[in-house]
This record gives sequence, C-alpha cells and structure tokens, in this order.
Amino acid sequence: MKRTKRFLAVLLLTGLLGAAPLFIQAAPRTAKPDLLQKAAQRFDVDSLCREAYKPYPGYADRAFWQSLPEAVKRQAVAQAEAKLDYVWRSVTVTSYLDFARKGIRQPNDRHIGERYSTLADLMLGELVEGKGRFLDQIADGVWSLCEQSTWVAAAHIYWQLSGTAVPDIDRRTIDLSGGMTANTLAWAYYFFKDDLGKMSPTIPQRLRTELDRHTLDVYLKRNDMFWLGFTEGAQVNNWNPWCNFNVLTTALLVEDNPERRAEIVRKTMRSVDQFINFFKPDGGCEEGPSYWGHAAGMLDNYLEVLKGYSHGKIDLFGEQRVKNIGLYIANAHIDSLYFVNFADAEAKASPGAATVFRYGRNIGDSTMMRFGSYLGGLTGFAENPLGGTMDERLKTALVYKDMCAARPLAPLYRSVWMDGIEVAVARTKGGSAEGLTLAAKGGYNAESHNHNDVGSFILYVDGQPVMVDAGVGTYTAATFDHRRYTIWMMQSEFHNLPVINGFGQKDGGNYRSRNVKYSDNGRVMDFSLDIAGAYPTEAACRSWVRDYRFDRAKNTVTLTDTYDLSEIKGPVELNFLTCGTVKLGKAIEITSGDKVLRMTLDASKYAMAAEAVELTDPRLSKIWGPKLTRIILRVKNPKQKDTLRVTFSQQ
Repeated sequence: MKRTKRFLAVLLLTGLLGAAPLFIQAAPRTAKPDLLQKAAQRFDVDSLCREAYKPYPGYADRAFWQSLPEAVKRQAVAQAEAKLDYVWRSVTVTSYLDFARKGIRQPNDRHIGERYSTLADLMLGELVEGKGRFLDQIADGVWSLCEQSTWVAAAHIYWQLSGTAVPDIDRRTIDLSGGMTANTLAWAYYFFKDDLGKMSPTIPQRLRTELDRHTLDVYLKRNDMFWLGFTEGAQVNNWNPWCNFNVLTTALLVEDNPERRAEIVRKTMRSVDQFINFFKPDGGCEEGPSYWGHAAGMLDNYLEVLKGYSHGKIDLFGEQRVKNIGLYIANAHIDSLYFVNFADAEAKASPGAATVFRYGRNIGDSTMMRFGSYLGGLTGFAENPLGGTMDERLKTALVYKDMCAARPLAPLYRSVWMDGIEVAVARTKGGSAEGLTLAAKGGYNAESHNHNDVGSFILYVDGQPVMVDAGVGTYTAATFDHRRYTIWMMQSEFHNLPVINGFGQKDGGNYRSRNVKYSDNGRVMDFSLDIAGAYPTEAACRSWVRDYRFDRAKNTVTLTDTYDLSEIKGPVELNFLTCGTVKLGKAIEITSGDKVLRMTLDASKYAMAAEAVELTDPRLSKIWGPKLTRIILRVKNPKQKDTLRVTFSQQ
C-alpha cells in the first residue's frame, strides 16, 4: 500500500495524473437534458435485452457477403492478403517502461493499434472471400490478443490505479485502445466463433473469458473511470462515447445473460448522457475538428447501435442538440481538407468521409451527406473505401453505393456563429472559397485539448492558409502533464495574440473572454470580446477589447485592439503566425504559394521583426513544411490606453 501511495504521489508531482484533466471539458451550466435516460424511461430496456443482437448476417451467409460492392470486396481481400505473413509479436514491457522513463508513447500505441487493425483486415477479407484462407491467421491473432496482459496503452496504464507503470492483471481499466481491442475481438467471436471452435473449442472459450476479464467485468465493477462521468465533479470528453460504444458493442455481441446485458446497456446510457449534456446547444466541439470523428463520430456509432437494437424506439437523431453535434464538422470546414484548427487540431484533417455521410443520413441532412461525398472525393474513397475499425469498415460497406451516388458538395457557409464555444467563421461569399475566410475564437483556457488562445484567429485566402494556428505536435507525456504549457504550440505568444506588459495568456478555467458580441448583417460580420481576463494579474490589464470586422464588400478584415493598462511595466506586442514568406515595410506583405495578403497598419508605432519558427516535428512539418514565421510588432512607446489597428486585404 505504501509503495502504491508513493507511486501515485510521483505521478501527481510529475503531472502524469494530470493527463486526464487536459482532455477534460468543462461541465455545462444549463439544465441537463439527459436524453438517453429519458428514452430509457419510455422504453423497457430489460425486455429489449432479451433479444440477441444480429447486426449483420453470419459468415455462412455467402450471398450477403458476395453482394457487397466490388471495390469493398477487392480492397478487403487485398488488405487481408497483405497480412497473411504478419508476425504476432507480443507487446513488450519495455514499451510501457519507455513511457514512464522517457515519455515516449508512439511505439506502444502503434503496436497495440497494429494488432487489432491487422485482425480487422483478416476478418473482413475472410468474410468477403469465404474460402478459409485467412482463418489460421485470425485464430493466431485472437489467441495472441488474448495472451496480452492488458489491452490498455502505455500512456493510460496509470488508470489501473495500482501503483505500477506496467500492466497489472489484478487491477484493470478500460481506455481507448482497450475498448477498440475488445470491440474487434467481439466481432471475431460473433462471426467466427463456430469456425474457431472447430479448430479447438478452447479458442472461443478463451476469447469469451478474456472479453469478460479485460472489459465487461471491469465496466460493471468500476464507476471511477473518469470518462464515465459518474464521480463527483467528473467531466468528460471524446473518451466517453468512444469507450462506451466499444463496451456496448462488445456486450451486445458476446453477452448471453439478458440481465447482465441490460445492466451494461443502461449504464452506457447513463454515461453517454454525460457527454451529450456537456455540449452547448450549438454543438460546437471544444476539442476541434481533428477530434470530431472520435467525439461526434463515436456518438453517431453509439446511437446507431441503440437505434438498431431497439428497432428504432431509442432514436436521438431527431434531437436538435444531437444534430448540431454532427453539423459542427461542416461549420468548421474552410476548403478542401482544411478546417478551423483551434485546440489540438491539425489544419488539414480527414474526419472520415463515410462517418460524415452516415451522420448526415442519420439526422436527415442531405447537405452533410453531400459533404461526406465531397470529402470522399478528396481522399480516394471510391477506390479505397475501407479504413479504421472493424465497425467503420462494416458500416462503410453498407453505405458505399449511396455515398458514391451522392453529388459532392462543400457547404462553405458564408457565416457561422457557435455561441457556446464562442467561435465565429465568416467568408467573403457563401458557397465559395474565393476571397477571405476568417475564423476567430473566444472561450476559456481550460477547454479540452486547450491552447492558450482566447481571442486568436486564422485567415485564409482563396481557401489557402496564410495566418495560421500551428496545431499540435506528436503526443508525448509532456503534452498532457504539468509541462504542457512549456510547449510553444500551446502558448499564446505563438498564436495570433498580443503580449501584454511582457506576459502571455495563462492556462486555467478562470482565464476567459468577457463581453463577447457578435453580429452579421450579410455585408459586415463583427465579432468582439475583451480578452484581458485571459491574462494573469501581473499583466496589469484592465481591459483589452479585440474587434474583428469583416467587410465583405471591401474583402477586408480589420483587427482593432483597444486596451487599458493600469501601468506600463513591460513590452506590448502584437504577434502573428504565418505559413507564408514575409516582407516587412510600411505595409507588410505575406506571400503563401500564389496568394498574397497585405497587412496595412501605422508602421511608425512599431518595431517590426519576423522570426523563423523551425518545425522539426513531422506532425507539423507535413502540413507547413520546414518552418513557420512569427511576425512581432512591438509598440515603440506604449501608452496605458491606446488603440492598435491592422487591416488585412487580399492582393
């Protein structure tokens, strides 16, 4: 016990137990809708759970599997063939120790993900081919995963709460990797139980036992896993629908006891309500578009299963809040694969074309369905539709024809205002990427996957990035522990924000926007907010009102900062981050590709500098190249009260 307490104390001091709160989203302030629990009260869940779950025909139904689209069958068999010689290496203990010792998580993440992904490749190939060619490899994969001490990734092993940095088979937990492994093995049980049993009855018996031991028993026993949202003051994020979906699917596919099955179904409904409750009515995702597929996409998966299992009686897709959670991904779209990438989001994202299409179909939104088709066209969906988890591949196979038949369309809304997360998006003209596209945000500095970025913005020209948010680098232990805000990408100084008396913004729930105002009359969009509250007291800032005025007729964005400081005791600067080449002068010209953006300002007020921000992290350089550039406008003779103005125009 003493060793356990000492280990947990070390985790707290090093910040490892601080990883979860950085994933965490703030609790809602409005009344909880509890949509799923209300549905459970209207419908007899116990009666429902007496039925077996039969979402797809079995392996023996050759007519069904042969009826799948040719592109699906062709890719499924090719992926399985590529894994015929796959060697099922064990997950090493040193890959867990590497995270504890060095903060390195990628080798462990990749290996665990590779194993359940390979099993999915083999299973779908066997389902569509039906010749038994992949069954031995499927059996080896099932057995190897059953032999694995834990299905939980190194970065999350501390949630065992057992005081060790390596898997403890007596203290288990469920994380994202563990849930996906269980889900994949549950499909192996559902489709191949009989065939595995013909090899040896021990194989399906062992598989069933391990699914209980790793997942179902743990889910029923533990109420303290943060993502459940059950503990006092608990807050949830994308883990909630992701883990609950995997547990629900596993239980419905393998659990024979209807009482136990009903207990799990009801518990997932109570838990997923915590996720739906969090969202403001606007459906905005604090975690950014890169997490939409893991958050909204997994909610879509979860609700699909419940709707199908209940024969349509538990159906939340008509609820406006659920619709808006899905529509966020269209609201955050800029052009091509570029999205509004606030928080831990990459500027280029692929949220899953088929997931977007299915969400649109589920909520009855044809525009979103066409958006899914548009994204599919950019990612080669027609030729290579299969990717992701076993569930995603199965669902994609069924929507393939409809999705390919849908006429592609990017909505490119002229104006979007998400008041819950305080994000404004505006473009010169709706339905087109031509001209300027602006996205600006308010919010607070304890958002899920937070960057200190209250009041920041990005600006695109003809759908191409110019003024940017760098995004996030490769995840390490430091990304989610006490060192997070030592990383430059998280700091306000490397966002399009001011430095006030030498201070950047501070992280924490108390550091937030004030007096947010938004209007759009079609010709002019205006978004203003006081960002002084996002800075520490030492910045001596009474107010800093930042106003974005987008004049569509002039095709300009004017940024006006009006501030009031109680004293001058350090530098006052405006910082801008760009992916373009900078030419300083009386006006500043930024060239990005063949696009040119002009910054008009009173050059006499500033000492100007442009410094390179070298990008050595491949997650950043694959998007931006070897460097970004930070423009620093230092006010020469700062006053306690002043107005600073910059106008951006397309050249």
